[in-house]
Amino acid sequence: MNAFPRILMAAAWLLAAACASPPQAIAPNDPRPVAYKLEDGRMTTELTLDPALRAHPELRARLYGEGMAAIREFEAAVRGARAEAGGELDSDMDLSLRWGAPVETSRLVSTDGLVWSFTGGAHGNPGYHAILWDRIGQRPVAPAELFRADADQTKLDHALCDAINAAKAARGGDQAWDPAPYRGEQGEGLWSCPAALETPFSLAPGDTTGKAGGLVFLIGPYIVGPYAEGVYTAVVPAAAFSALLSPEWADQFEGAPSPEYLDRLRAEHAP
Repeated sequence: MNAFPRILMAAAWLLAAACASPPQAIAPNDPRPVAYKLEDGRMTTELTLDPALRAHPELRARLYGEGMAAIREFEAAVRGARAEAGGELDSDMDLSLRWGAPVETSRLVSTDGLVWSFTGGAHGNPGYHAILWDRIGQRPVAPAELFRADADQTKLDHALCDAINAAKAARGGDQAWDPAPYRGEQGEGLWSCPAALETPFSLAPGDTTGKAGGLVFLIGPYIVGPYAEGVYTAVVPAAAFSALLSPEWADQFEGAPSPEYLDRLRAEHAP
């Protein structure tokens, strides 16, 4: 296999979070946000964990273990490419994995973050990842678990599409079509909204203490618009999907996303 496709495959593997390696134990009171950083010639790799995650040592250990396994895979791919090339590569090879501050309810914790990779070309490739965590069972919660097995997920899909189009309109971007089994090519102005359960999301802080006010969906470039539009965060309030929630998790949502949170998002993504 050519060296560059192998490196890109490693980056894609990271974005999918397809790591089966066991987590590595780390001190729960470790205050350092940068858990790992390597600068090796034209390769830079970094794993950053928000200090607030130390309040959840099992979750933090899992994120650290999975992140380090992905970084080691990337580093090995770059070093293999160097060996094939007989020396240093002509381009920078960078991978950065970040996890942000957690959002908590009485039973759930969520965190999300940015994955950034650069393996040559005109620009880097940003992407998102997110995790829901059962703080009682100390385990990840699959996105589909939040909802009833018989729930009509098209209602959530359309609520997400409405939120995406509102975010795009605020930036002057082209409207995305309702969810459909196709997506237009870049430059045509025809983009379909992604399925909600196939899109990374985390909890939106709510205006009711101890409750989530909705879900925030994290959308990378090329999904609902051209690369130049950048990334999007689309907030869907709990009222739009409360009837779809599983009885096990329904009481973790109430009210609406907090105004302070929405103001912060608007400031972060201002045109």
